[in-house]
Amino acid sequence: MPEDNHSSYPVGYGKPPKRTQFKPGKSGNPNGRPRKSTTLEEDIEKELRTKVTLKEGTKFLQMTKRQAVAKQFVNKAIGGDIRSTELLLKRTAKARSGQDNNLGALLEEFRERSRLLETDRSVQERPLVGSAGSAPSNAIAGEDS
Repeated sequence: MPEDNHSSYPVGYGKPPKRTQFKPGKSGNPNGRPRKSTTLEEDIEKELRTKVTLKEGTKFLQMTKRQAVAKQFVNKAIGGDIRSTELLLKRTAKARSGQDNNLGALLEEFRERSRLLETDRSVQERPLVGSAGSAPSNAIAGEDS
């Protein structure tokens, strides 16, 4: 590799020539890594988490857009909108059945773990026949001798 005669800078592995190095303040990747594209679901979720201020009567309430949609949904059902009422009842019934199913599975898991603990305890409490039974008799026999 040819070296510049006016420079005492050694050129080699890990030391590129000065003229090809990045200039101070300049990056080798000026635009940076491209941002990850988001999905529609992520965009909707982000939008539902943003807060809005609503006027209810004389009060101003601050809540998420998700809460505002739920409030409007319930208010329409109360107001007599048949479709909103049906959707609301189906949604609450579905949520309850999901909780019941989950509760049953949790209860079964709890029972199984309780059974396992009981069997472990019974094994630990059971005296060992060979070593525990013979040790006291040897100690007594040793004292008499």
